[in-house]
Amino acid sequence: MNMEGQPYDSGQAPEPGARAPEPSAGEPAPGLVQRVLLVFIAPIKLGEILRGRQPWFWTLAIVAVVSVVLFLLVPSDIFVQTMREQAAGRPQGQEFDPESALRMGRIFGSIGALLGTFIGAAVIAGVVYLAFNVMLGGDLTYKQHLSAVSHMYWINLLGFILLVPLWIAKEDMQVRLGLGLLLSEGPSSYIGHLLNSINLFGLWSAAALGAMESGLSGGRVSLGKGIWTVLALYLLWALISAVWPTITGGMMG
Repeated sequence: MNMEGQPYDSGQAPEPGARAPEPSAGEPAPGLVQRVLLVFIAPIKLGEILRGRQPWFWTLAIVAVVSVVLFLLVPSDIFVQTMREQAAGRPQGQEFDPESALRMGRIFGSIGALLGTFIGAAVIAGVVYLAFNVMLGGDLTYKQHLSAVSHMYWINLLGFILLVPLWIAKEDMQVRLGLGLLLSEGPSSYIGHLLNSINLFGLWSAAALGAMESGLSGGRVSLGKGIWTVLALYLLWALISAVWPTITGGMMG
């Protein structure tokens, strides 16, 4: 101990596998803006912070609200045209009313964006909980995983912010920021839809979540294991999600 009653720093690195200390109860929690910045520049540090405090609701709620606003910014003619193309692939005999389609599409699309954000985060947190707690022997709570997933959604929000102007420029809401952009034409085979399912921002957010999980674990899970575990889950999801558009000929769900 030094004269101020503080322990001396031995200068030695912690042993491999040693758990990181819990954040001090008196240490102020970073605000939302600071936490969002850490998602992009230091996700491991953010994970360490989230070991002691797990804000998630407003972190996720703001993402959901901004997503709805962006969704409503899509011009009506582009929205109607996309829904018309979807209706063309459905069974014959169904009439298409542009005004009704626009009204219902806006309403259900907005509700879907709000609820889908929370439901999606809850499901992802559950999958990550099983992967890291059951398969890798972790001891984190579901809320800790949910908080990490909620912060990860800010990377997905950035992707949506860039995607909406692309929809408007191409006048097509079925454009995706996936590896399918490398294709000369729209995807028509399973491989094409698989590439389209692997979103560039999805890969980024998966890697960031893996880094946060490493920080959350307090040293039990290495950075590489954390990232590759979440990336494997993401690629498994992509393999499954590419099945439906292949069967339906590319119709959006």
